[in-house]
Amino acid sequence: MNDLHNNDIKANAQAGAVNISTNDVSFQPTVNLGINGSGDIASFPARFIRNARKALNPIGAARDEAEMRNIEASSIADVVAIYKRAFPTFTDGQLYLMAHGYNASASQADNLLNVLERAGKMSDSNRVDELPESCIDLDIHGAQTAYDDDLREIWAKLISREVSSGRTRSKRTKKILEQMDSEEANQLFSILRCCLWAKVGPNSVLTPIPVLLKTSEDDSWTYNGGTISFESVVAMDSLGLLSSNDWITFTLEPKGALNLFSSSSHVLLINNKDEKIEIILGYAKLLKPGIELIEILDVPMDDRIMSVMDEVLETDVIYRPLA
Repeated sequence: MNDLHNNDIKANAQAGAVNISTNDVSFQPTVNLGINGSGDIASFPARFIRNARKALNPIGAARDEAEMRNIEASSIADVVAIYKRAFPTFTDGQLYLMAHGYNASASQADNLLNVLERAGKMSDSNRVDELPESCIDLDIHGAQTAYDDDLREIWAKLISREVSSGRTRSKRTKKILEQMDSEEANQLFSILRCCLWAKVGPNSVLTPIPVLLKTSEDDSWTYNGGTISFESVVAMDSLGLLSSNDWITFTLEPKGALNLFSSSSHVLLINNKDEKIEIILGYAKLLKPGIELIEILDVPMDDRIMSVMDEVLETDVIYRPLA
């Protein structure tokens, strides 16, 4: 380290961004990796990453917040400078992650920093300090695999929800997302767009239910007039997001009704018959990771499922947008 200091290493926080320089090394990442710690959007990527790897930073020697940030900047500057000399072909993003203990390819580093920049803009509060290191570690490794824009958006929303609430999402959900490719992400969205919420079970728990109904336009491989393919259901089943062997059944008494909801709509199914009828909205049931994703992503409902239910179900379907 003394040799580096002899080279007049300088590290400072300028308008919330890291700007590191030596006599012959410059580090200016394209994504703002702010370290001012004020919780603003600019500082989010750096704050998120450093919360998982604090061993490099002599925080115990800091007497106050400002001193801690200066020590941290110098520490990261030292490590980046060493790696820059050892790995001159590495990108700024790779070097920055290596300084925090993460090895990544250039594209993986770009994926992660893109995701974190999006998450910072989405977050309405910054409670990243409340998240355990294991949670942040999984998010960092998972977001590196987001090679598609839809996958980057999913990871950004997941991280944003965690940071805003201070509550981690399940390891199982994150492992599924880490394995998912762009085609599977599109299949996931096609199913989530056809989900409605209803109160289920003796405790009336509000639960999302996939609407997978056959229409006159469907052959044996699609649902909802072709809006969802059979392959999509199989793919989500194999990933562990839903079970195509389980479903939820509703019993409507004569003149009874069933309330269903989306984020923007209220749907009422009315039994105008003189006998009970059973309502099955499709032979699929979302599992915990699928429920977590629909809560996180808040995908708008496809209005076409209203006409599908009206055609297929033996009830009157009343649909009203929420005010």
